[in-house]
Amino acid sequence: MSFSSRLAPRPVVYAVRDRDNRIVYIGRGQSEDRPQSHAAGTHNAALAAILYTPGYTIDVAEMPDTATAAVVESMLIDVLSADVKAKLVNARREKWRFTPLGTPPKYAHRLGLEPLTVSDLGRSLDGVLIVFHSSKPYRDLNRLQADAAGTDPAVLAENTVRWWQLGTWAQQWAAAPQTAPRAVVAVKGPTARRYVRTAIAADPVGWPTATRDGAFYQVPTIRGGGMWTHNDLDHAQLRGRLVHDARFSNRAQDLVIWVDATGTEHRQP
Repeated sequence: MSFSSRLAPRPVVYAVRDRDNRIVYIGRGQSEDRPQSHAAGTHNAALAAILYTPGYTIDVAEMPDTATAAVVESMLIDVLSADVKAKLVNARREKWRFTPLGTPPKYAHRLGLEPLTVSDLGRSLDGVLIVFHSSKPYRDLNRLQADAAGTDPAVLAENTVRWWQLGTWAQQWAAAPQTAPRAVVAVKGPTARRYVRTAIAADPVGWPTATRDGAFYQVPTIRGGGMWTHNDLDHAQLRGRLVHDARFSNRAQDLVIWVDATGTEHRQP
């Protein structure tokens, strides 16, 4: 049965493609009349320029109801806004968003903020220790490892504050607390899309009595005890933010980066 013969047309989500087959616009409407109306005129100048060029196409997907259409449209805009194969000319929605697995949905909007650099983190936090949450088990130490969903804040906190091979840094911080980092930030994900998984306030004067296991240290924190909550892992509202140029290797000493208050990056030999 053709669409025009239905008594009750269904809502649709549609994608406009340019002549290079790139998706340039995602929209929704109460029926197929909505995407067809763009050809007669649109307030989006960038979309109008595409529609006035031969070769564009419009793909349409029927939705069961308007609420579903709104969710699908929002999620498509969110994911395609970061897709190099797409070139969206409409603004991304804020209501429904993707977040890295384990990041509370209330922080979803932070992915759309300007990515931070390691220098940004050092300067803004007055010194920071950046650590890497690897997807691989830590072979050198026997400790719990947070699952991909990061559902247990206590395990996430443990993975963030210990154990890290800090070389002579810990001795320096114990002797000169004013140089010690004020936060420990754990990042996860590939280099091109690395994000803050946890951020915890560190105690700069706690290094003389910091817990250690041989060459590996536990970062002393302001928050004490074992009753961690997800709010404790969002120091300086950093959880879910993207971080550029944080690079690590598989060596234990290369799983940590110290960035001082001036934004200068330090790595262990």
